[in-house]
Amino acid sequence: MEKNDTASLKERLRQLEEANRFTLDALDAAASLGDFQSSINKLLDPSVILAETRKRICNLIPFQATAFYLVDEETNEFVLRKAQPKNFGAFIKKEVEHLIDSGTFAWALGTKSPVTVTTQQFDKKIVLHTMATSSRIRGMFVGLRDTGAPLVPDISLSLLSIILLYSSNAIESFELYNMIKNVNASLERTKNYRILFETAPDGVELLGRDGRILDCNPAQQDLLGCSRDDIVGHKADQFLSSSAKESNDRIIKVLKESGYAEGETELVKNNGTLVPVWRRAKALYDDEKRFLGYVIYNRDLTDVKKAENERRELELQLQRAQKMEALGTLAGGVAHDLNNILVGLVSYPELIMMQLSKSSPLRKPVETIKKSGEKASAIVQDLLTLARRGVAPTEVVNLNNTITEYFGSPEFERIKINHPGIQFTTDLAPELLNITGSPVHLSKTVANLISNAVEAMNDGGMIFISTENQHISRPISGYDTVEKGVYSILRIKDEGIGIPDHHLDRIFEPFYSNKKMGRSGTGLGLAVVWGTTKDHRGYIDVTSEEGRGTTFTLYFPATKEKSAERPHAMAVETYRGRGETILVVDDVEEQREIAASILRTLGYTIILASSGAEALKILENTSVDLVLLDMIMEPGLDGLETYRRIKKLNPFQKAIIVSGFSETERVRQAQRLGAGTYIKKPYLIEKIGTAIKQELAC
Repeated sequence: MEKNDTASLKERLRQLEEANRFTLDALDAAASLGDFQSSINKLLDPSVILAETRKRICNLIPFQATAFYLVDEETNEFVLRKAQPKNFGAFIKKEVEHLIDSGTFAWALGTKSPVTVTTQQFDKKIVLHTMATSSRIRGMFVGLRDTGAPLVPDISLSLLSIILLYSSNAIESFELYNMIKNVNASLERTKNYRILFETAPDGVELLGRDGRILDCNPAQQDLLGCSRDDIVGHKADQFLSSSAKESNDRIIKVLKESGYAEGETELVKNNGTLVPVWRRAKALYDDEKRFLGYVIYNRDLTDVKKAENERRELELQLQRAQKMEALGTLAGGVAHDLNNILVGLVSYPELIMMQLSKSSPLRKPVETIKKSGEKASAIVQDLLTLARRGVAPTEVVNLNNTITEYFGSPEFERIKINHPGIQFTTDLAPELLNITGSPVHLSKTVANLISNAVEAMNDGGMIFISTENQHISRPISGYDTVEKGVYSILRIKDEGIGIPDHHLDRIFEPFYSNKKMGRSGTGLGLAVVWGTTKDHRGYIDVTSEEGRGTTFTLYFPATKEKSAERPHAMAVETYRGRGETILVVDDVEEQREIAASILRTLGYTIILASSGAEALKILENTSVDLVLLDMIMEPGLDGLETYRRIKKLNPFQKAIIVSGFSETERVRQAQRLGAGTYIKKPYLIEKIGTAIKQELAC
């Protein structure tokens, strides 16, 4: 019993050693297929590779016959390239045609592993195995065995896969080398070709007849953002955008027919960026006029496109500026005078109401006069906004608060009453970022956009008002080009009649409106939206579809600053004076008298001057606590020049600048010299009283 056990163990050990030797020999045979790849350039035909492949396969698996089908580069069909022994060629060809017709051949291609089937007469077995590289299918191996032959071990089939992978890579390397050799031979006939190739400012690609890149110059590598190794060997259309791929086949067809083709297309960098290029392709032929491939020149159009876009944008901005110029000139010419007139309608009623009892029958009409003056002042402010000469916004604002406050306003209540068929839906971002802006102008922007949406919805419908935060990592093209940055976004969408395409470019022009004058506002609504957005360094996008509605999207640069609480109305006692002397300098008598009345009511001692020169004479001999200085005084010294000379007389003289119309830069110059708060006419008692109180306290 022990003898039998020992003999059994020895036999088992022998079998394992044989299996181990077999495995090692097979692996060595498979690996040795790579030995000839270093001298691949010496080969004249792929048949050498196929012969080497067959020898290693037959050492591994005793096939009765073998055949190799390779993919034809021109037709993309499988062609029998080598069958051995030759007398089996016709038999294998017939059987393979049957497998193609039955779909078995295609199924075997998809498996990428050995597939064994029987012949039509069931007397032999056929082993099919795809020949493929990492990038594509190169062909199919066919092995023939008798039906009664022993089963092929799994390890042998695995090694067959390794051998055929080596073989496929070798064939691909040979073909790539051969194409490069032929193309270079054709190109080297041109004197100094290589120098021109390497130093060309355009990206240059050399392509084989199958569309694979054989070589590329440094400029092409820069265009694609890839190294040469990442480009060579790949199909050229792999580096084209989706839209460019659609037209590439047509271009190649023209190229092969005429030998030349060119046109604009798009490459894709390795980071996904699209690069517009002008692509010129020239076919290459050998001495016998056989098509070898083609050379492609890619000229980067990025800067050209950018310049064209900038030029178009500048032209558009110029057109808009020219259309706004007339209104800007009008606003600049009349705003100062209008505000001077309005001071009496706003300031005097306020003074009168301070002297009237709450039960006086005159109180309501006087208050109505005051409100009318404020509305007129708001219209003038609209004109200033269009002329881009409003006061620069400096307050931290949250658009959610602006929208909420508007929804609680009497103006919005009137809209709901007059348009019961319209519903309003809001979706306000809970953590909306603040912006730096003017609450008054932003509120008017919201009001104008909602009013515009309402006017577009005669049959009722829904208006959507939403806000959101958005980080834009690269410019977005739209009605405006939105630059990179972090934005707080206001979006108002309606379901109205929409805006025709031919009107869309003009909707922000002053008085350009399809609305009926007198019923639908002044025609300044969207123009004010435009001016306000630009004053806030923001951007506008508009999308519209006739019969479906319009969406306005406003992008305002976000700030990390926190918004301050909105101040409540202050009691008069908090900003009353204590007899301090104030010099009021204004070239309009009515303005001097109004300011004097307000300030005397608040308890100040007043000195009046009708010009900058008169003010300087007074200050040469008289000390005052503060100068209330009008910015625009014509003719003679204006406010800035007057203040410069006041500073020479008294470097510590306190002053406040006032005007009905501001030249923003001159106001800033005065403030840089030491002037305090800027106050815009018409005067409001609380505003002027608070400003003077704060300046005197400094």
